[in-house]
Amino acid sequence: MQATASYCGLGFLKGTLAPAVHERLLEHLRSNADFFRPEPRSDEIGNVDRATIPALLHEDKAFNAQLGADLQARHEAWAGMRLELSYCYGIRVYQRGTFLYNHVDRPTHVISSAICVDCSLESPWPLHLESIDGAVSQIDLAPGEFVFYEGTRLAHGRPYPLRGDYYAAVFVHYRPVGWPSIATEP
Repeated sequence: MQATASYCGLGFLKGTLAPAVHERLLEHLRSNADFFRPEPRSDEIGNVDRATIPALLHEDKAFNAQLGADLQARHEAWAGMRLELSYCYGIRVYQRGTFLYNHVDRPTHVISSAICVDCSLESPWPLHLESIDGAVSQIDLAPGEFVFYEGTRLAHGRPYPLRGDYYAAVFVHYRPVGWPSIATEP
């Protein structure tokens, strides 16, 4: 899968959202709490307790499209190229004991970001990123922080079980303008 996209040499970069964007995400999380539903099981997400639902999901396509548009210029500045939105996914709320196997993203998710919206943790739950040469980084994200990364090239996951009540995140994916539109779903 990693061979489906050229390596841009960008790796990853941690940053902080504009306070107004983070507040909008927090308000969206809080005001839609009743609409979160169990996310369908996937091969990438597990839980140490098989009876526990690993993640809850609420997708508001209009909200997500606006978020993707609002963050596009920042992603383009980091990537050094014009981008178009592939997909904005979430808000996903991971539950206690959840872990994510390392994976690479779909071929259209070339330039990606993971955004911590909110969390209640007993210990950090870092994003595990493996560079193209195999070097591993563990990136802790607090509410309002994000990490840009090359989603189709860098293996990433959260291989350690979540110790805490929850971790709410949203994921924004872009592709270079003119990139083949193979898929638009997560």
